[in-house]
Amino acid sequence: MTVITLRLSLIRGFILLLVLVSQIATAQQKKKVTPSGDPIEISTLELRLTMDDYFRGFARTVTEAADSIIFLSDDYRIDNKALFWKMNAIPVAQGAIFSKDPFAAFIDVSVFSYQMKLYFEKGAGKELFGEHQGIAIRASDKLWRELIDIGLYITHPRDISKGIQMVQDFAEQNPITSSYFNRKSTLSLMASIQNEERVKFKSLAEGMAQSLDELSTRINTYTEILPNQIRWQSEYLLNDILANSQLNGRMDTLLYLLERVVVLIESSHEVIDDQRSKAIQDLMGERRIVLEAIKQERMAVLEEIQKERAIVLEHLSNEMTIQREAGFEDLNELNKQGINLNVTNVKDIADLIFWRALILMSILAIIIFIGIFLYKKL
Repeated sequence: MTVITLRLSLIRGFILLLVLVSQIATAQQKKKVTPSGDPIEISTLELRLTMDDYFRGFARTVTEAADSIIFLSDDYRIDNKALFWKMNAIPVAQGAIFSKDPFAAFIDVSVFSYQMKLYFEKGAGKELFGEHQGIAIRASDKLWRELIDIGLYITHPRDISKGIQMVQDFAEQNPITSSYFNRKSTLSLMASIQNEERVKFKSLAEGMAQSLDELSTRINTYTEILPNQIRWQSEYLLNDILANSQLNGRMDTLLYLLERVVVLIESSHEVIDDQRSKAIQDLMGERRIVLEAIKQERMAVLEEIQKERAIVLEHLSNEMTIQREAGFEDLNELNKQGINLNVTNVKDIADLIFWRALILMSILAIIIFIGIFLYKKL
């Protein structure tokens, strides 16, 4: 009895061990990263919307960092450099992100963010903001980390460390040398990463409404950024004027001219109203011309569509007629074959009945003959 109990305990322990090993193997399989040889499939629409959203965060981060430096600094030269930073960095990022190809935009802005990070950390701009240099470094590092998170999200669960290293190598080999942020094209890097990581894009039918939504989003972004750009450039120009000793002596003259311009503008309401009316009339005329052109194009398109529709319907009708006639012919042929087969079967059955009847009659005659013969013998 004790031996049997011991054996049962060993069997149970062995079964529990197998269950534990299978659970561990399953967990490891779930945590396993996609092999680097498998292609990465990316949704272009998702990446485009993500990059558009990233640009708003980029502009906000750079603006807040530059404004913090300006607020904390007592040196107008550092203030001008911070102003120059956000005045130039945001348009560069905007041009990169609003590229037609969202993957090219992602690679380009990734390189730019890492170049800007290196520029403030150890490059030509490492002493640009003095004791407030850390603000720019932290902002650049934050933007770079956000792009890595975007890359990890859109390629999950793929390991993209090789692609990140290629971006870093390209940025280190092509550093930014000034706050104008002149940069080398990243198209060759994009092609290399796409081939190395085997990036594929999900096919997606993009409708007119979706394109208009994207265009509206980008126009709103331009509308939001453009006034700030104008204001920053005006501030930068005004700071240069105030810092120039030769122009300070002419400020009275400039103020006098500005006052004369204001007086002239205030006294010219009729001219302004007349010009505005003419401008509105011109716009209405252009609008009518555009609407008429659109109407004509629409009518031409509808006419072409009707022609194509008539051709298609005619072709379809001919095809249906041909198919119907061919079907009738096939049906007639099948009927003929069925009738011939039935006639043949009837003939075979009649022949069979005749021969069997003949055999039965012969047998019956033989039996009668034998009976008569026996009767006479008896």
